[in-house]
Amino acid sequence: MLCFGVQLRSVIMRSAWKARAIAPLGVLVLGLSGCDSLLGSRTEVPTPEPSEEEAEEPVEAQALNADTAGTVLLNAEAGVELTIPLAWSEDMRLHDSAELQASDTNNELYIIVVAEEDKTLSRLGLRENAENYRRLLINQLHSLEGEAPTEVAFIGDNFASQYEIRGQVAENIPIVYLHTTVLIENRYYQIVAWTNPSQYDNAYKSELQNITQTFREVDATSQAGEELHAWQAVYGAQWLMSL
Repeated sequence: MLCFGVQLRSVIMRSAWKARAIAPLGVLVLGLSGCDSLLGSRTEVPTPEPSEEEAEEPVEAQALNADTAGTVLLNAEAGVELTIPLAWSEDMRLHDSAELQASDTNNELYIIVVAEEDKTLSRLGLRENAENYRRLLINQLHSLEGEAPTEVAFIGDNFASQYEIRGQVAENIPIVYLHTTVLIENRYYQIVAWTNPSQYDNAYKSELQNITQTFREVDATSQAGEELHAWQAVYGAQWLMSL
């Protein structure tokens, strides 16, 4: 919302993100009748149960900032953001470890961002790691119709690899994934958007591509400062109007 010309961010709580080695996307399969059949498990590296100390850690704030261009979905602790259309909303059901996730359920459109920071990834380049990520996804499909690269080579100023993957998640349930791997310094990001082929080909391909292009890393410290200054400006304006 806008108050006295200052954009405010509504705050949504989510589990805390930590810089750690994260197993690649192992299972990402959606039955397009709904989100309940989406499995977000990561099978290659088992994740230990959180200790009592970790369980007691405070959760971080994930902010949604609405403006005329869309909604900025921000994970300040992970230092990433994505701008989604106003018809979309943050959707925490899609993946258990995603840094960002959102959907437009009315149109069966979904997107997540998953980060991985692991020294072993440096043994291969962007092309090879992106291919490995796609193989993990493709291996979970009921059937693969094909995959094809797009012309996207950058997300912002960062090198990227983007493919369309078409197949079926179950018999007679087709799907299209727009799978983008982005390399920023020593961290890899997977931006995975999906819908059914009819929606993708006839209406929403460019929308999913445009949302993907808005992904960027942000300085968590500067974001916190912006929030503080925004609230100070609003309360200052309200105080002046009360005089």
